[in-house]
Amino acid sequence: MISSRVCSLLVVVTTLAPVSSAIAQDLDTPSHVRGIDDGAATLIHDLVARSATGRDLVEQLDRSDLVVYVRRRLFQTALLTGRIGFLRGDCRHRFVAIEIAAPRNYVDELASLGHELQHAVEIAAEPSACDATSLAELYLRIGDPVDRWGRLADSFETRAAAETGIRVRRELFQASANEN
Repeated sequence: MISSRVCSLLVVVTTLAPVSSAIAQDLDTPSHVRGIDDGAATLIHDLVARSATGRDLVEQLDRSDLVVYVRRRLFQTALLTGRIGFLRGDCRHRFVAIEIAAPRNYVDELASLGHELQHAVEIAAEPSACDATSLAELYLRIGDPVDRWGRLADSFETRAAAETGIRVRRELFQASANEN
């Protein structure tokens, strides 16, 4: 079993209007991983500060052509901890959004962000993934469909992302133990 958590690929990103408007505002931001508000920016900062894996993921994305926007939001189900999908993509400029379930235990949010950033790295490594259709094709090839309420459609999981979430969680607990 890969993981009990659910990663959902956003096929239609209609709820991310604030992220879409942020694209035009900060194209010159040095990092490719960007929080759309202070809470998301703090989440990214804390992941990079407390997890070597999180730091490595952000560094990989910073070397890629993929720009990742992160936001925390309330989901209608406790089963969904995070998701990723294309905001805009034309295979020349690729923008994805990660949504992290909040409010949750902060360690859970950080681990979910690490998990979703691994998915972003997977997308960055596949230049042909530049819209919802090609993203679905990528995850049909590299991921396992997740049965969510008896339907297989827009949710996939990869072993690498599941393992990354676990590794980040372990690093966060080690960092906390070392601080005490």
